[in-house]
Amino acid sequence: MEKSIQMAKSVLANMFGIDISHFDKHTTRSANVIEARRFLIYYLIHECGIRHLHMNIYIPALTNHATSIHHYNKMKSLMEVEKSTKETYQNFKAKMEKDGHSLLMKDYTKAIQDFKVIEERLQTLKNLL
Repeated sequence: MEKSIQMAKSVLANMFGIDISHFDKHTTRSANVIEARRFLIYYLIHECGIRHLHMNIYIPALTNHATSIHHYNKMKSLMEVEKSTKETYQNFKAKMEKDGHSLLMKDYTKAIQDFKVIEERLQTLKNLL
């Protein structure tokens, strides 16, 4: 789950034109940073099952769970009334799925390579016996 959360932060940082560190440090209240955090909160609750009480573990810039509740409710409301917000969130999810698939393929390829190395070492050990 840590990889997908880090990937979500990276995707949102790119989408909103912010530095990824804004999820960890409370250094600005600019609209694009706040909106990126709001999207991340909504994603973490809906897709990852993170509770409001634990949100500051994944987004250290949040000072308490009340902020998470506020942003979640705001995002939920915006998703119902603003077509652009809903489309942006759907684009974010599509990007996550595409990048997530790529990440899984990289992990799978590495696992295959590791398996081949282990298989070769086992064969070498069998030959020594």
